[in-house]
Amino acid sequence: MSYEVLAQKWRPQNFNDVVGQAHVTTTLKNQILSERVGHAYLFWGPRGTGKTTVARILAKAVNCPNRVQETDFETIKTAEPCNQCVFCNDISQGRSLDVLEMDAASNRGIDTIRDLRENVKLSPAACRYKIYIIDEAHMLSTEAFNALLKTLEEPPPHVMFIMATTEHAKIPKTISSRCQDFDFRHLEDEKIITRLQLIAKEEEVSADLDVLTLITRQSEGCLRDAENLLERLASSAGKDLTIDAVEQVIGLGSSALIRKLTTAITERDLSKSLKTLNDLTKQGTDLSQCLDQLIGYFRDLRLLAIDDNLSELIQSPKSDLSELKQKAEQMSVNRLSRIIKILMHTDRDIKQYGYPQIQLEAALIQLNSLEEGVPLQEIVDKLSALEQKFDAAGISAPAQRQFPPSEVNPSGQQTALPQTPRRTGKDILTSTEPDPAIHYTDSSTTAAPNSNLPTPSSTPQGSRDLADLPLLWEEIKSKLPSPKLKYGLLENSVPTVNGTNTVKIACSPTHISMVTDEDQKIIANILTQEIGTSVKIELVALDTVPESASAQDEAEKTKRKTPMIRIAEARDDPQLKTALDLFDATVLETQ
Repeated sequence: MSYEVLAQKWRPQNFNDVVGQAHVTTTLKNQILSERVGHAYLFWGPRGTGKTTVARILAKAVNCPNRVQETDFETIKTAEPCNQCVFCNDISQGRSLDVLEMDAASNRGIDTIRDLRENVKLSPAACRYKIYIIDEAHMLSTEAFNALLKTLEEPPPHVMFIMATTEHAKIPKTISSRCQDFDFRHLEDEKIITRLQLIAKEEEVSADLDVLTLITRQSEGCLRDAENLLERLASSAGKDLTIDAVEQVIGLGSSALIRKLTTAITERDLSKSLKTLNDLTKQGTDLSQCLDQLIGYFRDLRLLAIDDNLSELIQSPKSDLSELKQKAEQMSVNRLSRIIKILMHTDRDIKQYGYPQIQLEAALIQLNSLEEGVPLQEIVDKLSALEQKFDAAGISAPAQRQFPPSEVNPSGQQTALPQTPRRTGKDILTSTEPDPAIHYTDSSTTAAPNSNLPTPSSTPQGSRDLADLPLLWEEIKSKLPSPKLKYGLLENSVPTVNGTNTVKIACSPTHISMVTDEDQKIIANILTQEIGTSVKIELVALDTVPESASAQDEAEKTKRKTPMIRIAEARDDPQLKTALDLFDATVLETQ
């Protein structure tokens, strides 16, 4: 007899042998026992989880005449096929004329479905039911699905359809609504390991729990893949399977080198990390597999860092549990999450761009520069301490000016803030009284400005210098009672002072004729109140006023300063020096 592969040899022959799909087999057995078997089924789920196997068992069960179990006292009717009658043997060996398996990938056209529609009218040759098992049903064409609709909805009483697919989303709703849906799920690792232990024992293959766990992880919840991998390893490495032999055959990185690499990443030893990666490459390790191992390892560490009770969820061998717990205590969950994210992005880049060794080297460099994140509470505590230092130094932040709705332009942006004279560092450091605009409370309350007092940036009326008028002009305009003057006639106006009490206001030529004597008197009164001396107003056209000589001199003086001079002046500024001392900082560059 020819050799039979393990996946075929150990294919389940009854419902009780099916691994990990109890939610499907229990329902089907109840339907068989109650004689309520449907006429169309749709089995869908990942590869190698038992869809076709369960379809064959169902075909045997509904056609088997000997579904009975004898006990000491009576004979009980069961849902399991006997696997000994002619019908069961023919179906198991693929010889039955009444159970037809069709591969939809190679028979996807409408002609095949037309032949099927003609054949369903014929009675079964020997069995009770004529059963059509359509594998990879999602590969059927749209026309083939449409031709099958009517037959699938109202088939002859002796016909049953069982469709299997890995792509449930590609099955038209008109088809799935006419079938009973059964979803097959990935198998749990423990159930795959138990099945592999049974097979290894019967096939006289020596494999410990760590070897079977490694095989199971590679199968990704697919029992058929695990069985095929076990057979491949037994053929390549012999009957005595070890971890080293399995890693060499599969192309995984050596456990010792992977452990060395993870230790180097944890300890931020970049040189050791790069050397270990180079050793893995020389061994012919598949770096994509190596990356998967790293992601799985740090995932286990993160689970243990969150809670020791999550040890049941880790994928690493149980023998490494104590070492993993020890390393998890040395790393934060935040850093582990960032490591996993960087490795996952590297995996994506390798699949998209290639160059796996270069990509992994770049990832190791990035992982080496990762620092532990600062907890939010620690940042809040530091800010509170800085606030107390500011209070002790008598420094207060100026209250922000609230703009009325009329000062917001149509584009949704606020108009420029008025320029006010800056308080010097000497004023701040020599002042013994707190700023009247801010009243300090504890950290649970908010400092509220007193609306009856001037803002911190304001200077008492009547004490301002007329030479500073260009800097104060926007603030003075805001105090004009008439919106016509503030936002109309004086818009974009430029005041200049020539050393006397006469102020020339450059306006748009079209606005000069619209300013009345009463308007000029209002402007003069406001300026007199602010400056403290009598001021005369003269309106001129905007393009006739030369730029202030003092402003030009100041601009030229600023341009002539070198960057080093500006940095030195900034460091000597008393107000800035206080902030530098508080933050233990230094000036690196000025603008």
